[in-house]
Amino acid sequence: MLLAFARVVALALVCGLFGCTSGSQFDHVTTDPRVHGRVEHHGGLKVLRLWGTPQERGHAHGVLLGADFAAVALPEFTARFARQQPLLEQARAAVKRLIEYPEDVQQELQGLWQGLVESRVSLRMDELDRSFDFTDLLVANALDVFGLMGCSSFTVWGQQAEGGGVLSARNFDWPFTGEHLLKHTVVVVTHLPGGRAVAAVTWPGYLGAVTGVNSDGMAAFLHVGSAKITFTPEPSSWPSALAVRAILASEAKADARTTFAAAQKVLEFTSPPAGYITHVALPTTAVDGSPAVVFETDADSCVEGERQASALVLTNHFRTRTDGRKASKDSLDREQRVQTGLRGCIDIGDHVVSPAEAWQVLASVQRGGGHAFGTLHALVFRHEPWCFQLRIAELGPKGVVAAPAVSKLHELTRQQLFALGESFGK
Repeated sequence: MLLAFARVVALALVCGLFGCTSGSQFDHVTTDPRVHGRVEHHGGLKVLRLWGTPQERGHAHGVLLGADFAAVALPEFTARFARQQPLLEQARAAVKRLIEYPEDVQQELQGLWQGLVESRVSLRMDELDRSFDFTDLLVANALDVFGLMGCSSFTVWGQQAEGGGVLSARNFDWPFTGEHLLKHTVVVVTHLPGGRAVAAVTWPGYLGAVTGVNSDGMAAFLHVGSAKITFTPEPSSWPSALAVRAILASEAKADARTTFAAAQKVLEFTSPPAGYITHVALPTTAVDGSPAVVFETDADSCVEGERQASALVLTNHFRTRTDGRKASKDSLDREQRVQTGLRGCIDIGDHVVSPAEAWQVLASVQRGGGHAFGTLHALVFRHEPWCFQLRIAELGPKGVVAAPAVSKLHELTRQQLFALGESFGK
């Protein structure tokens, strides 16, 4: 631990003495010798890096981002529940009765709460006439159960991707309740035993991954689906975002079929009341030529979708299952727009999709303005040749400026995202 901290201090001194540029590891860093983590700033993007045991990672999360947590969680709970307090009480009762957090997540949540308390940040919610407590933290980490997200994503590979490899892109559409959801978006990078790491685009205090990648090059995105509404999950269900994080955290398998089977097994612990679609993309083309797969999950079961011979496009309706609700016009329209945009890239000109063109496709299905849903962040990712490009929505005079339309592009190198070559927790 002392050696690891010494390296952090040395890196911070280098930045301070020589100045950090866009090619540096980070602009500046915040550390605390008591915790297993640090906060890095990369051109305005905050990256929380964690290592150690689950409890130690949670503790560092709470200590380092206590103020950030209060700035996003308290206004979010107030916006969602101040006028619907019975709904919050139902959620608080349901989270104890219906939601199960795996043992490692329980330890991480306990550590997170301990860190928040130690940070001494005020957790008072005036409009709810009480303070945020540990049960609220459990509810916050099950918001994918109690809320819905929109989202659009796609994956292209091989000769369809400029430079080759597996290129994935994703819009994250979420109910917009205030600027706090934008200003406090962070990337949380969890370093695991064996040198592997998981990076999730998320908010302080939220442990799940709705948009995530790992150091092996796998990507996973969560979309709401079109299952038959059941209103509550089955007892002892995992939140879907935590299942996605577990998929990214699991050891890479020797072949695609084994990897996808392991992912499906994890998703079977979930039972989302409205159904979810999980988009999983591998770093290289699979044996059957399809490195991306979709899982369609409802309260009863998880079904692997049909493999696609070319580009995989997903919005918010099941494409394999027919036992749920009909696809909405909005979801069908966005699916068609993405497919049209990709065909335009592949059939015309150089016949490939570049990262820049991926952003154009995402822009064709973005949500902004005064709508209840906004595209709060968007990502273009590829493991080899490397590409990690992230945009975060902004608040403009007419409402949300959707993420793909924002000029600021956060582009991290492989080393900036995963801190290759460093040893954490030793």
